[in-house]
Amino acid sequence: MGFFLVPVLGCPLGAVGGLYLLERVRLGGHGEAWASTRTALRATGLSVLVELFACLLVAGAWIGVVAAG
Repeated sequence: MGFFLVPVLGCPLGAVGGLYLLERVRLGGHGEAWASTRTALRATGLSVLVELFACLLVAGAWIGVVAAG
């Protein structure tokens, strides 16, 4: 069970933690580092949503062509 649980939870948490620590070292304070981390997470989330929308659009077009043919 731990083999499947640790990578699934540990990877995103480790990435956020690592990003925060690097920003903390770079900027020096907690508030600035957390604000920068949140901005990076929002940008990443927006990128994922854009890619998901494009993928769904392509899949929908493909299904439409297959259904029409």
